[in-house]
Amino acid sequence: MSNGLYQTEGIILNSQDQGEADKVLTIYTKEFGMMRLFARGTRRASSKLNKFLNLFTYGKFGFVSGKDSWHLIDAEDLGHFDKIFEPEFGRVSNFIKRFSPGEGKEPKLWEAFQDFTRSGDELLFYAKALAVLGYLDEKEILDISRENLSQFIYGAIARSQL
Repeated sequence: MSNGLYQTEGIILNSQDQGEADKVLTIYTKEFGMMRLFARGTRRASSKLNKFLNLFTYGKFGFVSGKDSWHLIDAEDLGHFDKIFEPEFGRVSNFIKRFSPGEGKEPKLWEAFQDFTRSGDELLFYAKALAVLGYLDEKEILDISRENLSQFIYGAIARSQL
């Protein structure tokens, strides 16, 4: 991508402290898929972005391309999901980190994730996500009982070898 400012909606799935005042954020985004953004100085109390960078924050993020990585320069809080379905949200975010192909627009996977944030239906999210990723047939999902769906999901994950 060329130099310039990019903005997208996304959800912070992981945050790692780096150095004395920096963070590296793993954000699943609407337009760019899975991204790692370097957030310089955001652990300082005086940082204007500090309050927008909590785990499971849904926000709008502005970033630029640096020499070796993406650099966060702006953030806007659009909501939080940490208390809504806490254990389910953690498992779903781990699933996305594991199965997302990385950077690149994935509109159907983003849509499945957004459906999950509204409904909290973890099983349905896995089924839709695996269908989007090519491990399940979308037509089969609609015809299967809920009990058999979980078996299909576990089988698809095993076949993925990821």
